[in-house]
Amino acid sequence: MEYEIVRVFERASIEDYVSLFRAAYGQQEKLTAAYLAWLYVKNPHGSVVGFDAYLNGELAAHYATIPRLYRFHGDHIPGVLSVNTATHPGHQRRGLFGRLAEATYACAAEEGYRFVLGVANAQSIHGFLSKLGFAHLGQVALALGRRPSPPAPSEGQLVTSAKWMAWRLANPGATYFFTEAGQDKAIINTRRGPGVFSLGCVSRSSLPEYLGIPSWRRFRGLAPLTPVFPKRGLGPFLPEKMMPSPWHVIWRPLGPGVPSMSRVHIDGLAMDTF
Repeated sequence: MEYEIVRVFERASIEDYVSLFRAAYGQQEKLTAAYLAWLYVKNPHGSVVGFDAYLNGELAAHYATIPRLYRFHGDHIPGVLSVNTATHPGHQRRGLFGRLAEATYACAAEEGYRFVLGVANAQSIHGFLSKLGFAHLGQVALALGRRPSPPAPSEGQLVTSAKWMAWRLANPGATYFFTEAGQDKAIINTRRGPGVFSLGCVSRSSLPEYLGIPSWRRFRGLAPLTPVFPKRGLGPFLPEKMMPSPWHVIWRPLGPGVPSMSRVHIDGLAMDTF
């Protein structure tokens, strides 16, 4: 069987991707049409880069990355973040994930993106490492009751702006609120089930006007969980066996001369998980 490999959105609509995700993973609260439009189209760093596989007119598989701009030692370096992959159950075990990923990385390199960064789960990490040549940088930890820390001087960091922050916090799949963190500083938080996750510390002036401070009584007694990478500090940290998912940080350069991302700062705002 010969699959046709085409760019994301060349044939498919957002509704087609929602149907594929539903077939591959069952009903998903997160992967809605509104969420995919926000993630794929409205990102200020650039539109989605990815590929689809078709067989006899049927969407068989999909792989997508989104642009991200990082700062390394004063230089701005564009890359892509691996976000979504899905293969229809009727087309699995035919090597489609690898073909779509390699097509995506070649296209991204041609468009000037210089690396791929990802936060992979337990199901996908093996394929990224063994078949696609990614380096495993470590795992995101969850600190208990700690404020998000700024990047160390030696660490690469995500480039943000008021425009990017407005987009990031318009994610239709989540609700955010802030807590005070000193003069003109605020911590961005989100509620997931019984827990509160503190995603990052930002300037108050970069926040949309609608984002407010909720009644403290709603969160009394809840110690926030703060995503931390690289893992540093004395803790305490949530035990690995209690983590909602193992978040493996992976990286692959898209050409020569790309600075190593072994020292990259990742907080909750930089993860598509939240």
